[in-house]
Amino acid sequence: AWGGMISDWSYTRWGMTGRKYAHIIITCGEGIFLVIFSRMPNLGSAIFMMIIFSLFVQSAEGSTFGIVPYVDPKNTGGVCGFVGAGGNIGAVIWGFVFLAVGNFATGYLILGFIVVAVGLTGIFTIYIEDTSHRKESVVMDQSVSGATMDKSLDGGKSSTIELKA
Repeated sequence: AWGGMISDWSYTRWGMTGRKYAHIIITCGEGIFLVIFSRMPNLGSAIFMMIIFSLFVQSAEGSTFGIVPYVDPKNTGGVCGFVGAGGNIGAVIWGFVFLAVGNFATGYLILGFIVVAVGLTGIFTIYIEDTSHRKESVVMDQSVSGATMDKSLDGGKSSTIELKA
């Protein structure tokens, strides 16, 4: 949830560029903590670093799906499918890396550098047009059973609900 919240917050501040760089920073953080994890000398510190790494993994997933709806708004389901399949491909690649190297520490080190490198490629490869309905301030008035709702979609700056007796 943190990655999605960070992505949404970045969007309210800097638009799609904010989502992009939030994703890049979180993904690179994931790789950095994986590298640190691979160098831990004892079980206690390794577990602590694995927890921090895991927070970044989950946040990267959340920030990824903060971008997905903007890739192709008419085909969001297909984009989600490709993103999910990409995660499975990554898991298979991780497995082959561990088969190719002699020990887990080296495997985690290599994979950490791969994650950082892939994260940094986002600087040059993520170009997404902002197709959000939030680009402009939209005001909607709806009356339901005596309740009037005036909701302005301007980044959450103003929203009121008025109940009439």
